[in-house]
Amino acid sequence: MSGFGLIADVGSLLLATVALGIAWRLRRDLSVSKRERYYFEQKMKSILPQIEKSVEPLRIQTALLALGKPVSDHLIRTGRLYHEISAKEAEEFLNLSSQTERIFWLDVRTGNEFSTRHIPGAKLIPVENLEMRYQAEIPLTIEKIMVYCASGDRSRLACDFLSRNNFGNVYHIKDGLQGWSGPLEGSGAGGLIQIASKSKVPSQMDAMLSRSVHSA
Repeated sequence: MSGFGLIADVGSLLLATVALGIAWRLRRDLSVSKRERYYFEQKMKSILPQIEKSVEPLRIQTALLALGKPVSDHLIRTGRLYHEISAKEAEEFLNLSSQTERIFWLDVRTGNEFSTRHIPGAKLIPVENLEMRYQAEIPLTIEKIMVYCASGDRSRLACDFLSRNNFGNVYHIKDGLQGWSGPLEGSGAGGLIQIASKSKVPSQMDAMLSRSVHSA
């Protein structure tokens, strides 16, 4: 073989080696690109529900403003649908209910719990009946709606429901009657507070709670 032929063979081998190297790098870069795209898409899937959850209170509050209803600037700034207060803080509002502010005390427990003890002046609407009764029995013009149950679970669901149905003035007593040391009425007002198991929530409200949990 002539020297020229040998050089040509070596050159061809080098070119082939370079071409293989380029092809390998392209394949690697393509694989990395696909993997990064996959990670990006998965990340976006997880972020979008979070964005939706953050924006939802603002949409609801904007709708309330469009209806001419007042919305607390605190709720807008914090991105919450309703106020959270302790039983101790709620007791202070009880002293105001007979003065200038109009306060609606809503008890969402069962009838038996209510007859045993309840906050003076409270209206009983069990949480399982709230969807059917709230429009007829809770005035839209009331200034504050104080919602409570035994420990805060049922009342939280009730506050979420009311806040999504044109009430921007809802106050959740987060520790319920467990934390209440103010006056009480009822047949067992002098005894220990009895905590009943949570009532079953109707399907529509249960679905609303489920959506809230899954979007968290």
